[in-house]
Amino acid sequence: MRNVSFVIRVSSTKIMQLNRNNFLNFLIQSEPGKPAIANGLRAALSLGIPMLIGQLINHRESGLFVGLIAYFINLANVAGSYQIKARAMAIATFGITISVFIGTLVASIPILAVILTFLWGLASGFASLYGNTGANVGLVVGTSFISTITLPGDLDVALMRSLLCLIAGGWATLLSLVMWPFKPYDLLRISVADCFSALAEYLKVLESGVPTTENILEIRKTLETARNVLGTARIRQSAQSWMGEQLLVLIQDGDRLLGSVIALTELLETHSHQQQYRSVQYLIDDAITQMSIVFRSIARVISGKSASIDLGNLSRISEALKERQQLLIGALKQANALREAEYTQLVALGSLVRTIAKPIEQLQYTVQSAKSLLEPSNTSQRQAEPLLLIKTEQHSLLRLVTENFTLESAIFRHALRLGVSLSLGVILYSITNLPMGYWVTLTTILVLKPNLGVTFQRFFQRIGGTILGAVVAAVLISTIASKPILDIIIVLTVFFGVALISFNYGYSVVFLSIFILLITDTSNSTGWQFAEVRVLNTLIGAGLAFGSHYLIWPNWERDRLPSQLAIALRESQTYFNDVMAVYQGTAADDAAIIAQRRQTGLAVGNAQASFQGLLREPKMHPELVEPVMTLLVYIGRFTNAITVLAVHLKYFRSTVPLPELATFVDQISLVLEQLAAAVEQEIAPPPLPDLDEMLRRIQPHLQALRTARVNELEIDRSNTPTRQAVIDYSILDLEIDQIVRRLSAMHSAIVRLN
Repeated sequence: MRNVSFVIRVSSTKIMQLNRNNFLNFLIQSEPGKPAIANGLRAALSLGIPMLIGQLINHRESGLFVGLIAYFINLANVAGSYQIKARAMAIATFGITISVFIGTLVASIPILAVILTFLWGLASGFASLYGNTGANVGLVVGTSFISTITLPGDLDVALMRSLLCLIAGGWATLLSLVMWPFKPYDLLRISVADCFSALAEYLKVLESGVPTTENILEIRKTLETARNVLGTARIRQSAQSWMGEQLLVLIQDGDRLLGSVIALTELLETHSHQQQYRSVQYLIDDAITQMSIVFRSIARVISGKSASIDLGNLSRISEALKERQQLLIGALKQANALREAEYTQLVALGSLVRTIAKPIEQLQYTVQSAKSLLEPSNTSQRQAEPLLLIKTEQHSLLRLVTENFTLESAIFRHALRLGVSLSLGVILYSITNLPMGYWVTLTTILVLKPNLGVTFQRFFQRIGGTILGAVVAAVLISTIASKPILDIIIVLTVFFGVALISFNYGYSVVFLSIFILLITDTSNSTGWQFAEVRVLNTLIGAGLAFGSHYLIWPNWERDRLPSQLAIALRESQTYFNDVMAVYQGTAADDAAIIAQRRQTGLAVGNAQASFQGLLREPKMHPELVEPVMTLLVYIGRFTNAITVLAVHLKYFRSTVPLPELATFVDQISLVLEQLAAAVEQEIAPPPLPDLDEMLRRIQPHLQALRTARVNELEIDRSNTPTRQAVIDYSILDLEIDQIVRRLSAMHSAIVRLN
């Protein structure tokens, strides 16, 4: 295995985002992950089957209407537990039905249509208070209203459309029930399995020697997704479920294994240049490979697939490492060459061996929990028991809205911005008599996002995708006269359009633009004329979205990033203090330390997401990229060093606290607070104290312990207090230097920001 090192890699994609000559790359950049094939298939079926039925019964327009509404309702089918999915689709059905009914009646009253458009836009924006589920429901409900106010009708028409909406909702729900069987734990099992797949992928990257902090953030993301799915997988009864408990244990196991993997990576980076490490490198490489295989097998078992999990190879490797360590000690003793330098390397090797042994030991329990999910004796229990109740603080709908009913709330500002821009769109196309004017407001609601950077990116993706899609659609309409063939193309464009939404919005727009143009009645015009109207309205709607975001309470990520960085620094400070308190004599609280590690990881992830948003914003200053990236990387590396110390607490026996350690901890904690304050206030931090001097004051005490232990080994004294003290502080000896170097890098980065 090549030398393992966390390196700062400025992504070529990010650099291209800042380069005007490569602006196209910024627009076509895809998000991590794969196209959502299942979502695309579900959307295609939800639209295609009602269209087919409509043709068979000579009610093509009604079939198309039901298909479109079912398509909208399926967009509200977000990730989560079965209850969350069903509730979201039910609310979407009810909301769309009300929107279509009222929209039909007020369509012929322009003033009322404008006022209600503002209110619907406000409500759609506020829906994001309830997370991704609320945002999706708000989007489809708002979209249905602004589409209907261009199609006036009387009470009978409104009632008929409402009935069709209910039919569409029932069809969408039925389709979803068929596509994901009534197994409430399936989604939860898959989300937990993703945690172990991410761990396996990380170890695979580690084998090549180039892991990055982004890999760790990806694992943390899967863990948080699993926790969120578990949190929503509940009913109102207080009864706990066996399945829920097992999956909760597996999530916790995944979190602990992440800590062990981080510790292993850090120690490999520290020791890879030492001679003693090279003598066992082949065993360590084998251990990493085997752990990756086991993680992937565990993921398969959790997701309900058959897989063989064998820990025998890992156990043999662990024993071989321990034997190799003892052989090295014996060889040096026989040669009378056990000097302090060699002993230091042997202690470091022992730390590495223990760090490898810990995840192997943890895997014994994890494998048992995973295999228990497949035991036939628990099948009936899994099906019959209610979901695990996770007690969380619940906010009433009214309270949550009133708490955010202030201009200080970014969600309220977005809701107002959305309501105003949609109302302006309605006024604009009403006054100018734009054909298909609802395309203006549809574009606005789809492009306008709470984050200015995302809105900026979608502005260009929407325009570019619409133009390309319009050209393709015009060619198809002009050259293909067969309705059945066009209907097949419509269904295919829906499939690709929905499957690509989360992967690349620009690609998705191309297919959805073709879809929109093909379902439009072209009997009174040519395809090219409709394409021109579509492009013009898209330009107006996208411009309205971007202009309103730019002018009405713009939510600049560059204003938000400093506070996110400060939070990450302060959470890292708390994590550092909690772990170091144990080394200073405080009783360990494993649960509190694990919880703080998670909180720190979330804070670092939020800061990373804020930085990604900054890269998408106009007026992005390229000189900010390097120092912010450096700061983020070294915050992550700093917390990794603390995780190594936290993992080592298992072997810590609370020997006499190391002299000068309390002073060192206080000094590091103070520097972290100063860095957080500096980045938050956007000022230069105070100069660093002489941390090297602090290290020099600690080193003699560590050296004295090693010397004493070497002397003990010469007279064959085994288990002594000195030996335990060396074990207690061996990792600390290695990591305090890493802590100082990484803190210095963070300080330097913040200085360059100001």
